[in-house]
Amino acid sequence: MSRPKLRKVDGAKRKKERKRSKQALELRTSLFLNIPEKCCLCETEFDKKSKEMAQTWHIIVYEDRKVMRLTCPNCREKVDNAMEKINAN
Repeated sequence: MSRPKLRKVDGAKRKKERKRSKQALELRTSLFLNIPEKCCLCETEFDKKSKEMAQTWHIIVYEDRKVMRLTCPNCREKVDNAMEKINAN
């Protein structure tokens, strides 16, 4: 006596989903392996091994353009202030 199947398994759909997930993970991993070494605005050096820098610096990832931007706290504050002025007007 065989057991009835509780659900249908769509193998092709699962395979496509796994492939897409794997590609997305590879893209994100490659972006973080190639993290910039300087602030994109003032070119202050970024020490990848410093825990303090990792917690205070701001990283923006544009997946569609496959670009990563790194900004130091000082530049980030300037950008935020400029954006507030633009939004206020």
